[in-house]
Amino acid sequence: MEKTDSYKGFEITVKLESVRAVSSEFTVGPPVGYVAVVSVCAADPKRPIGVPIRLVTEGNRVFGTVEDAFTAGFSAAQRVIDDRTGP
Repeated sequence: MEKTDSYKGFEITVKLESVRAVSSEFTVGPPVGYVAVVSVCAADPKRPIGVPIRLVTEGNRVFGTVEDAFTAGFSAAQRVIDDRTGP
């Protein structure tokens, strides 16, 4: 899953990677959570700002819902942009 949005002239892309449980029988179960991969690009000309950031929750746990992962990803990107551009 992927979402893109703009913020202060930058483009934010958040991609989610599913994390699946693996049983002792080597079968893959349903997703148990998500890792958010966040990229920030200057909009014009389009060029990346730094490297993509992989986000998990405190305690190195995956996000439990798609909404939580997307929200955390966009919030982290906004902080990066705000630090870069100032208030």
